[in-house]
Amino acid sequence: MILALSLLLFPQNDKTQANSRDDAWESAWVTHSRAVYTTTGKIAGKVLHIGDSITYSNPYGQWPRNGLGRTAEDDAIRIWCHADDGNPPSLSATDPNGFYLAAVDVPSSNRSLTAASGITAGEYLSGSGQSGTAMPSTTDTPTAQGYVASSSYGGNLHITTVAAAFADAQFAVVMLGTNDFGRPVADFSNDLTAVVNALEGRNIVVILSTIPPRSGGDATPYNTAIRTLASTRGLPLIDYYEEILARRPGTTWQNTLISGDGIHPTAPNSSADPYAGGNAAIHQTGVNATNDGYLLRGWLTMQKLKEVKSYVADGVNPPSTPPPAPPAPPPAPPAVGSSGSDNDNGNGCGCGTATSPGLPWAALALLSLAWVARRK
Repeated sequence: MILALSLLLFPQNDKTQANSRDDAWESAWVTHSRAVYTTTGKIAGKVLHIGDSITYSNPYGQWPRNGLGRTAEDDAIRIWCHADDGNPPSLSATDPNGFYLAAVDVPSSNRSLTAASGITAGEYLSGSGQSGTAMPSTTDTPTAQGYVASSSYGGNLHITTVAAAFADAQFAVVMLGTNDFGRPVADFSNDLTAVVNALEGRNIVVILSTIPPRSGGDATPYNTAIRTLASTRGLPLIDYYEEILARRPGTTWQNTLISGDGIHPTAPNSSADPYAGGNAAIHQTGVNATNDGYLLRGWLTMQKLKEVKSYVADGVNPPSTPPPAPPAPPPAPPAVGSSGSDNDNGNGCGCGTATSPGLPWAALALLSLAWVARRK
């Protein structure tokens, strides 16, 4: 509670803040993710990136793949999730680098192997709705790999086929919802749940992401549905929406972190140093992460992958309890002229009239900072 309050009042724009958005159900997501996670038949650290154009766009993976300013910790997670792998010489559905799989162009299709421009959660379930022939559903991995790499299916992807094609993945970051505007939120939530089910059916641990704010539409109901699914299902969450507002409150995200179309993130230099003007020692972002929406998203993804790797793949137990409350102040001495135990002031307890004062705000801020330092 103290941590959440302190971040609300004093945003730090750092790794601790970024990874705190799902702390309310952290124990649940760690337990659930460990139950889904397996190493059998998997490539260690293979992470899929499932979504629409905000995932398909190459700038999303630029900082993880070859950006500036990475710390030793950032480089370690980059190597683990194969973001340092070079591009294969030709289209490959067997590459372990999920950022490559999300960005590589399938000819004449307006999509990659795992993400497609304009796709909704429902279309990801049906395999249709975009240009071209509907993508068939298959659970056979070699067949599925052929489907996702084929231009025959235009801009369509089918989640069952994608999950089969990359059954050797251990994790998947899923961001869907931007193209679901206008659909009933309940339908979107049901479709997103089905996407999660398909991935978990292949023992792929799902990390959900909220969608960014947009002009001309309210992302709040869809993001509420995403957060609700994450908390009730026990899934880790990257809250891209809240992290944008932390750096650009109100509507100042327009033309800074979100482009002039009011929908897509900006990308002036998505491989720039996110810590410039911040503090790399505590993974605190600076000016570049307040002006480049794709840089911010790539950085957020890597910070959450650090936490998920530690708690799920490495089996490290997260902190489970906040620091102990400070001891209650001693009772006030009896009032002058009092006989001590006889002074019950009508309450029959002989404890005088003093009450414990509320914790001053300054002390609360100090406690919150101490908890942040202990927490991560």
